[in-house]
Amino acid sequence: MSGTVGKRAVYAFTLIAVVTFALLLAFALQRLVQTEKDLSSGVNENLLWALAQAQYEEQRLVLEAYAWNKSNKAAEDSERLRHQLDIVFSRLAILSEGSLGRGLTTAIGSEVVAAGHKNLQSFEGGVQTLIASRSAIPQEMLERLLLDAAAFRSASNEIMIKERDTVAERRDQYRYLLLEAIVAVLLILGCGVFIVVRLMTSLRSAAKAEDALRRDRDFSRLLLESSGDGVVAFDRDFRCTHWNPALGKMFPVLEGTGAVGRLIPEAYRLSDDHIMMKMMRETLQGISLHMPAHAIPGGKRYVEKFTHPIMSGDTIIGGILFFRDVTDAHLARLEIVQHRDQLETIVRERTKDLEESLKRETDLRELYKGFVSMVSHQFRTPLSIVDSSAQRMIRRGKEMDESEIHERAGKIRAAALRLTRLVSSTLNAAKVDAGQIDVAMRRCDLGKLVIEACERQKETAPDRKFRLKLNGLPPLVSCDPLLVDQVIANLLSNAIKYSAAPDPVDVSAYVGRQWIRLKVCDRGVGIPEEERPKLFERFFRASTSAGVEGTGIGLHVARTIARLHGGDVEVQPRKGGGSSFILSIPREEIAA
Repeated sequence: MSGTVGKRAVYAFTLIAVVTFALLLAFALQRLVQTEKDLSSGVNENLLWALAQAQYEEQRLVLEAYAWNKSNKAAEDSERLRHQLDIVFSRLAILSEGSLGRGLTTAIGSEVVAAGHKNLQSFEGGVQTLIASRSAIPQEMLERLLLDAAAFRSASNEIMIKERDTVAERRDQYRYLLLEAIVAVLLILGCGVFIVVRLMTSLRSAAKAEDALRRDRDFSRLLLESSGDGVVAFDRDFRCTHWNPALGKMFPVLEGTGAVGRLIPEAYRLSDDHIMMKMMRETLQGISLHMPAHAIPGGKRYVEKFTHPIMSGDTIIGGILFFRDVTDAHLARLEIVQHRDQLETIVRERTKDLEESLKRETDLRELYKGFVSMVSHQFRTPLSIVDSSAQRMIRRGKEMDESEIHERAGKIRAAALRLTRLVSSTLNAAKVDAGQIDVAMRRCDLGKLVIEACERQKETAPDRKFRLKLNGLPPLVSCDPLLVDQVIANLLSNAIKYSAAPDPVDVSAYVGRQWIRLKVCDRGVGIPEEERPKLFERFFRASTSAGVEGTGIGLHVARTIARLHGGDVEVQPRKGGGSSFILSIPREEIAA
């Protein structure tokens, strides 16, 4: 009874250890996740940037006012002063609207921006009258602007100090959470050690119980004549005292009908150095033996052998041999081993595939993170231009002459075209990833496609020149003109973006035995040699492209389209500086 109670206590303690292990693991993970979440939050950097910009532009407005007081007060002087005033209004509008306005209100309140806006409106009313009369701007008005700029600076400092204090508090909290996690991990380790020790003890006890059960089963079978296992008993002279029919089927006696009463070495013609003779001699010395499964000489069957001494009190009077036919089990074991090897191979292959997929997913996630950051920056610049120009037109539309309206409208249109190109590049990349690009092959004039693409580029870059050498092209080329036009337009656009006027862009064509090649050369910044293998990867941009708009998608899409035609796009350094991009398309008869 006490043994049963002790086992139940051990089982209960083991269960408690497992539950504690799971709870501690969940607690450690929850604390680590909470720490990561707390560390990832903070004051938006854009708010500090916007405050700094507002302070800077208001100080520039004061400088422009000083310049007005010292100038001849001509029309261009008043225009500069009004322009700077519009810029300050736009910066205050950014601070008081949208997410930046909400963030500022949460951090320090909106009174600073409201006061600055009110003072700026008062300044604007006074300045309009003074400009009309060409009078100097009083120092009192300028002092109010300087006080607003100082208030913006103080607001920035206050936000930075709050952020520093918040970071310090989170760092202290992180140390405390880290200590909790370490303690939890140590407790988890202790529970794990206990569980492993308990498991090993249970496995050892189970193995012993299984071994004892097998011995009892084997002994019982020795007593049954109907057993399918072969049994032979012998005395100290190696004379057979028991021999069952199952053994006769496995090992027929060479002479006579039975082996009982005969010497086993004679009945089976065993030499003194035969393995069976060695086993019987050791058995008579009181040793129980086991011979693992092995093939019967000259046959296809496998047997497993056991020997046990037969005791009479403390005296060994003989021994017993047990032969078990394990052919089916051995073959099944061999088959299991074979299946196990096959499964291990499959698991290794699947593991390798999963690791490669995980690496690709990780790389792609990093690429998308960089792409989102880059695209958000690319979109913000033209949107800022549109917003600034639109606000200026709204505020001073009646005062603008036709030339200024055209200038502002041109800036808005250029920014819109830039946004259109960004969206188009992103959509093309999405179609490539989804496999939604279909190639409609037909015969077309490749030279005409090149000329038309150059003319379109001149609309946005009228100061650039294109030198064409297309005499070697055949009259008609088999391709999808819409897709190939995208490739050509992308190569020409890159050549213009990464080189400066008045350097021309060279476009030449030549035809080989298998390929039609179109080369676009520029005299621009070039591409470092170590970065060329990555140039056609999605979202990749060379280090020399800093400061130039782009998404890193165009060349990836261009190469994909070229390969859909059975061709390719390659890059080579140009002698004298710059880069050469080569579009290769198979000749019509080769493609066919």
